[in-house]
Amino acid sequence: MDIKKQKTNLRKAILEKRDHLTARYRSETSRIISASLLSLDSFQQSTVIAAYISFGSEFQTDAVLNEALRLGKTVVLPKIEPVSRALSFRTFNGKSEDLISGRWDIPEPDPEKSELIDHSQIEFVIVPGIAFSEQGFRLGYGGGYYDSLISKLPESSVTAAPAFPIQVVPEVPCEAHDLKVDLLITT
Repeated sequence: MDIKKQKTNLRKAILEKRDHLTARYRSETSRIISASLLSLDSFQQSTVIAAYISFGSEFQTDAVLNEALRLGKTVVLPKIEPVSRALSFRTFNGKSEDLISGRWDIPEPDPEKSELIDHSQIEFVIVPGIAFSEQGFRLGYGGGYYDSLISKLPESSVTAAPAFPIQVVPEVPCEAHDLKVDLLITT
């Protein structure tokens, strides 16, 4: 089976499992993972944190976003640029009214109410994904946005992927452009 088909099959299988997790389980497990993530020295020492607004059955990012803002960190969220289709990051102040519906209806910062931040300023990145290996390889949604981002970050930046236990698999099919995250955070 070719690697694209392997990725498609794994995406489908893990999404189906993740979608069947109860809301209570996702909430409680997200709380535990958030506490682990927030206690990391690399998170505590970073001033610019890139995160995302969770959607669907993803790890719930709200506690991490709220705590980062409370700590006075600059929080930036991804925005898919309409023309280049590249991932840019813009500031987020915690106000949902300053978000707009982006690609796939994922909330993203309104360019009129946020500031563009250069990738070189990002010190810590919370990376979404569907499946992860214990070695840190990830299977995303298939757009290559985060692989591209990771390749542009300063070497000192830390990438962390929060994941429910069912998202951690022995092996993730990889291609040359697929990049690892530094930390996998699960229960």
